[in-house]
Amino acid sequence: MTGKNKYIYLLLTIACFVGIILIFVFDGYMGIYDTLLIDNGQFPQTIGSEQWRQQDEFGYPPSVSMERERSVNLTYTVENHHFSAYNVNVSMSLWDGATKVADLTSGDITAPAFGKASITAVVNISQYIPAGYPAEQSYNLALVINRGGVERKVQVYINPGIPKSGIIIPPPPAR
Repeated sequence: MTGKNKYIYLLLTIACFVGIILIFVFDGYMGIYDTLLIDNGQFPQTIGSEQWRQQDEFGYPPSVSMERERSVNLTYTVENHHFSAYNVNVSMSLWDGATKVADLTSGDITAPAFGKASITAVVNISQYIPAGYPAEQSYNLALVINRGGVERKVQVYINPGIPKSGIIIPPPPAR
């Protein structure tokens, strides 16, 4: 009888070890991950899965700064870590409080199994500031991304423009 049960504890240990590894792989790696890249030509900013998770947990959205007179490229990427393709409708819009200011883009994207898909929008932020709003004051909007019922919010701080005061600052003297 001892010959048949000789390796039973070794096999149980290996099975438990493989099970623990599979739990970590399926719990930590599998899923849908989304990122937003905000590129103004100078300082690209990325909002990733960790910041979205903090939004869900603590209730405050991530924030970005944008210049008043500069176009901004927004790229929303969905990374699929599943064994099947992921098809979803994604829409991006700008909001001022509870009022929708503009729909930026909308469309269906399909991320293949263990692949990525993205949707882009180019935004000239100055066209969404109300007429007559003082150029020397900052302005706030919310960028809302809706991905198949999952809502992501980003607080957008629009920096004040450069005042045109007529004061000319001379260059430093040459040495």
